Amino acid sequence: MNKKKYNLCLVTDRDILNGKSLEKAVEDSILGGATMIQLREKNICENEFIEIGKKIKKITDKYNIPLLINDKVNVALEIDANGVHLGQDDMNPMKAREILGENKIIGLSISTLEEFKKSKEYPVDYYGVGPIYPTISKSDAQKPMGLEGLKELRKLTNKPLMAIGGITEENTLEILENGGDGIAVISNILKDENVKRNTKKLKTIFEKKELMEKVAGKIEKLRDRNPLIYHLTNMVTINDCANVTLGIGASPLMSFSEEELEDIIKISEALVLNIGTMDKEMVSMAVKMGKMGNKYKKPIVLDPVGAGATKARKELVEKLMENIKFSVVKGNLAEIKSILNFESESKGVDSLDFPLEDEILKVGKEFYEKYNTVLCITGKNDYIFSKENIIKIQNGHENMGKVTGTGCMTGSLIGSFLGGGETDFLSGILGVGIMGIAGEMGQEESKYLGTGTLRVKIIDKISKMNSKIFLENIKLESI
Repeated sequence: MNKKKYNLCLVTDRDILNGKSLEKAVEDSILGGATMIQLREKNICENEFIEIGKKIKKITDKYNIPLLINDKVNVALEIDANGVHLGQDDMNPMKAREILGENKIIGLSISTLEEFKKSKEYPVDYYGVGPIYPTISKSDAQKPMGLEGLKELRKLTNKPLMAIGGITEENTLEILENGGDGIAVISNILKDENVKRNTKKLKTIFEKKELMEKVAGKIEKLRDRNPLIYHLTNMVTINDCANVTLGIGASPLMSFSEEELEDIIKISEALVLNIGTMDKEMVSMAVKMGKMGNKYKKPIVLDPVGAGATKARKELVEKLMENIKFSVVKGNLAEIKSILNFESESKGVDSLDFPLEDEILKVGKEFYEKYNTVLCITGKNDYIFSKENIIKIQNGHENMGKVTGTGCMTGSLIGSFLGGGETDFLSGILGVGIMGIAGEMGQEESKYLGTGTLRVKIIDKISKMNSKIFLENIKLESI
């Protein structure tokens, strides 16, 4: 059973919409990340319920989201809803299953362990558990079950547990950590006109928990594996790139010898290509390195430093993008816009763009669509793009821009995780996130000493990084 289907359910209540459109609220919530809609409308006649249900069903069908009807099995049958949610005093789930058939979803509300024990043989797909916390959305709500009750219930069943009652952005994570699979929410989604934003805030908590589970142990795994990472990189920052690669647990290999290029690539587990200090030899080797990396199926990170700042750089990057398949491309907005032939401003290798988020998202999506490559756009906030996900990371400090090479070092971190066997997308998140966290922590310790100390502190913090530190400090959200 796909428990994600049950992880974020909007429960409707027109009474708190203050005249706003229920259809728009439902669609906005789906766009914000709701995975299921429960139509729960009290004090209306059956015909009106059916009329409303048909309108909402058109919206949920459009987005392929399940629509459940609260209490009314006959209404669910009439509009061909995806199922029903039943209370303890509603139709017996055995009878509802008989009427609706095997393919419909049936949920059952339980507020005590005793209610569960009486109903555990019922043919239901999930349990609505609660209230977990005090709530004002339901006048007939029972005494709160609390997290301890949820935890006990988790031990008794493998079916999805959807918590309801007093659910907020602040307490959703503790519900998930104490046995809940999902949440059903009324007021904290519908409380104002920002229904999409309210839903998205809750959805982000699920995505962050999922990411936390994926990230757990990854830094330690990298240190155990100690992959060899070949760099053809920026001469200005080559020493720092080597140090952060070592610090995170990989082994750096820096070589500018074309004669040994193939032998090195054969034994390396990932490649980092950084065009920061260009010369004729770099241009020749960069293309050969990329093609050879593809030939031997090695993951490659491209850092197109200063792309677009000069004609020679632009021509090289165009040649690289045309002839080589990269696992990850990491750059600032000006560099990425140059690759796409968008107008942009830069000064040397630094971006002078101060964009709105909408522009970053437009550029990132177009880049991914064109090249089918994970993209990291770094800046005040960092964005990682994949086919299905966009992650925004808000770690870092403005003084990192005064330390030469933090971007180059980020490329080395990404390459290290690629070499450690992580996916392109997760490697981007880990590399960018670790650099931002190290920058924040380093700034806190060096703020009275200056940027020279900050540079050293960043490397120190990376060398001491572990999964626990990462998970406690990462600030991310799904876009």
